[in-house]
Amino acid sequence: MQEKQIKDVFSQASKENKKIILTDFSSEHNLYLTRMCIPLEHIPPISENGSDYYYFWDPESDIGERIFGRTPSDIKHMELSNESFNPNDYIVHHRNDA
Repeated sequence: MQEKQIKDVFSQASKENKKIILTDFSSEHNLYLTRMCIPLEHIPPISENGSDYYYFWDPESDIGERIFGRTPSDIKHMELSNESFNPNDYIVHHRNDA
């Protein structure tokens, strides 16, 4: 999948609060996984030779981490799903006990 397509799908999903169907390579398990994810954040390259990084939340993960990042080279396929999410359900709230 081309980097521009990845960026466009991720951006659209973030704006419309839609989940993403992601097929990516998990180096931890040495296999491709397809899962329904929530787009969290896109980080552009830090250096000239760096790569974009996309962060996702997999709320139903039973393999690996629920929050994970991938570079475009790790992403085999990504598409917008019809399933919406409420961003407020995925905000981490910090308590201040001071």
